[in-house]
Amino acid sequence: MNEPIMIDQMLAAADEEVRLLGLKTLARDGAEARLDAVFRALGDVSWRVRKEAVDIFLSLPVTTQLAGEVIELLHSEDNAGLRNAAVEILVAQGRAAVPYLVEELHCSDHDVRKFVLDILGEIGDDSATAAMVATLADPDGNVRAAAAENLGKLRSAAAVPALLDALDGPDLLQRFTILEALGQIGVKVPSLRLLPLNQNRLLRKALFDCLGKIGDEDAIPILTAGLRDDMRNAREAAAMALSRLCPHFEARIRKTVAALGGTAEVMVLAELLDSHDPAVRQSAVRLIGWSGDVRLASRLLDLLDHEELRQEAAAGLVGFGPEAAKTLMTLWPEASQRMRAYMAYIFAETGCVAAIGLLQSALAASDSELRMTALQALGRLGGVEQLPTLAQLLNDEVSEVGEAAVQAICHLGERFREQAVAALAPQLVAEDPAVRMRIVQILSRLGGAGIEHYLAFALKDESALVRRAAVRACEGQSGESQIQSLMLALTDEDNEVRRLAAEALGASGNPQVMRPLELALRDEDIWVRSAAVRALGRVGRGDAVNVIEGALHDPVGLVVIAALETLEEVAGDRAATRMVELLGHDDEEVVSAALQLLSRSGQMDWIEGVAEGLLNHHHWEVRTAFARIFAEARGAACRGQLEERLLVEGEELVRQQLRDLLMWLQEL
Repeated sequence: MNEPIMIDQMLAAADEEVRLLGLKTLARDGAEARLDAVFRALGDVSWRVRKEAVDIFLSLPVTTQLAGEVIELLHSEDNAGLRNAAVEILVAQGRAAVPYLVEELHCSDHDVRKFVLDILGEIGDDSATAAMVATLADPDGNVRAAAAENLGKLRSAAAVPALLDALDGPDLLQRFTILEALGQIGVKVPSLRLLPLNQNRLLRKALFDCLGKIGDEDAIPILTAGLRDDMRNAREAAAMALSRLCPHFEARIRKTVAALGGTAEVMVLAELLDSHDPAVRQSAVRLIGWSGDVRLASRLLDLLDHEELRQEAAAGLVGFGPEAAKTLMTLWPEASQRMRAYMAYIFAETGCVAAIGLLQSALAASDSELRMTALQALGRLGGVEQLPTLAQLLNDEVSEVGEAAVQAICHLGERFREQAVAALAPQLVAEDPAVRMRIVQILSRLGGAGIEHYLAFALKDESALVRRAAVRACEGQSGESQIQSLMLALTDEDNEVRRLAAEALGASGNPQVMRPLELALRDEDIWVRSAAVRALGRVGRGDAVNVIEGALHDPVGLVVIAALETLEEVAGDRAATRMVELLGHDDEEVVSAALQLLSRSGQMDWIEGVAEGLLNHHHWEVRTAFARIFAEARGAACRGQLEERLLVEGEELVRQQLRDLLMWLQEL
């Protein structure tokens, strides 16, 4: 049996799988010669067969030349599958099909005209705009509506005048669709041109949606009135439209909504809080907040448990001001601890000093989040009399609460510094070292006269935690007493205290600390020695070069690297000489650091003398780093040496680096 006949039989088979196999065979042998078979398959009863036929058709080189033939398939009234396949093909053909589609808008079949408009909308080519605009006057209502809908998809500003003119017609469906299209296009239209449509209750939702996207200030009164519309979907649309216009007319909308306080419209907004649409709920929350109607404070409070509404609800409650906060105080006894935490935040933001008693009681709550929020609020609202109460939370079992107590006391200390220092200083002998540490942190932030005395005392504390806090507090201080205390801290038994002291002395800029830092280079801890060498560079600069060079002989590579990096900052060309010397160091990390520093120094006269040794270095990271530097510095001149290394290189990562570099050099 010859193959064309066999394929025809397969395509006519009852079994869907056989028909699919026939199509695949046709595609393999050349479907362009059997377009008739492909067109028949486009109307197959099976969507899988139709999909395969569409894919085959679109893969043909002649596909765009056959747009006219495909358009004819739209006239197949008795085969919806064939029509759908034709639509898919024409959309995929895109701009190439547009001239044929535009011509078909003149056909007598209104269903085909609607199909064509839908296809043009999906293609999205604005060259079809004029032809589509003309169909706004089509004798068929569905075609007119499709014209408006698909002009909206094109987002063509050129279509706006014609769409506005068509709004004056009697066709309700068309006017509804035009409003949606204008919103999609997004070109600003004078709201007064659209407001007459408000007389038709069936168009109000569409009108409000449209005004929310393209309206101006003239839309605000109509939208505000829409909040009491007898249809819920219109009320929701009005609320969302006002919310959408806020970025452009926030001041006007705020003023308008504020005037609604105490009116029925606000209670309508409260009903919208139960909407299933999150956007409606968000809009209602925002507008309620702007209304200032404290009757709804409890409703907004409940919404703080909803993550998507929390920010707007909190802003609304804060916007209500102290009076609303007082209303919330009546709800405190029955509120959960989580809700009390939200209320504490509102009290603080609204400056509700009447709530201080409630906030103090919350410090004994079992919920740590509530304790933290109450602390933060008391720090903003409280007075001197709250200081002892806040200090009690410094030893809270939850560290975050203790930190919140520090922040709260610091806030109070900004207003009552002397009283805060007087209340806290005696606690430097408290039993709990965490309390003593936090008091040091607070005293450091409060600053002022006399603080250095307390810091010096804390530097002698038995707890390393407290001494570390005291050293951190001294950083940046240049007073004689602080410098003396820090120099003494270089001999502390705790490694971290000594390291912090070295860093703080480096930040002091005082040259008298050079000798103690030089002694710290002999410290048993490598981190202390590293901090000391960097500190010497900061305070001694050029005067410390000899001492820093001495650290290059440290037995630990970390310290040597710190010395190298410090030399780069203070010694200039002299540092480069030392870097070259260290290319023979036993620690590959030191060698890698020296290479990195040399590569950015701009000096390249050292390369030839070390090339062979570094290309054959025992550590692969050194070989990789040097190969890159070598290639960048010498270009094609080093190609031979890189090729030689590639022949013997056993590490795949290095081999790949060498291959990449050689390819790059070849392209130069």
